[in-house]
Amino acid sequence: MRLAESILNDNLVYSSPKIFERRRRILDTTRDLIAKYGYDGFSIRVLCQEANVAPHTVYKAFESKERLVALSIRQHFLSFIESRTFTHDKATLEGVIERVIVSDNHMHDSREFVIAIVALYFSPTADTDLQVAARMNILVTLQPWALALRERGHLRVGVSIDIFVHSIVGLLFIVSMEWCRGNVSTEDFIIEKLQAILTYASGATRGAGRKEIDLYLSDLLGKRQLIGALQAEVAEAEAAAVAAKQPASDADLA
Repeated sequence: MRLAESILNDNLVYSSPKIFERRRRILDTTRDLIAKYGYDGFSIRVLCQEANVAPHTVYKAFESKERLVALSIRQHFLSFIESRTFTHDKATLEGVIERVIVSDNHMHDSREFVIAIVALYFSPTADTDLQVAARMNILVTLQPWALALRERGHLRVGVSIDIFVHSIVGLLFIVSMEWCRGNVSTEDFIIEKLQAILTYASGATRGAGRKEIDLYLSDLLGKRQLIGALQAEVAEAEAAAVAAKQPASDADLA
């Protein structure tokens, strides 16, 4: 079972296809309402109307509004990640850049949802589960690479995996906030994010790890040949995925 699907099992004594489908409907509707109204405007009453479920069903399954929203965000991120096929190893710098590019393309079509997630990240009163859920997509992207850097001795002395990852997470959320405010254009969004990752990582690493990071940072600030090649790979893969989902035409079947 995929991780995104395992969330549907959460807090279940017994399961059935009907229960799974109802939980999926609740989580999907929650995500849509957050994107439309934000977390503060999200209402269990409206959710019940939209998803055609009773309030006691929601609370029995998810216990609280905060936990429901956190699980909805987690399922959304995991479903997104698990629906993609990546070319590069997630523990490599190329793998991180590839995943950031793919995520960036998706964020362009989910601006209101991104605004809600950014608001949760910066909220001083948000539930811990909500803040963890808000960071989840970036954490999943960065942690395998950070672990590989440490295992190879490429992190500077005194820089732990947690410091490395959470520092970059904070920088990326600042860039996302500026994009949500309209201070960073959609075209520059990916460049600003990659610059934040590579600039911090360059100062936090040493040896061969830093040399590779500096190579990509120089490329990003220069001709962008390496970055452009990865963007082209992602565009080609996404185009192929779309084509594979489309039904064959009469000409194709002839």
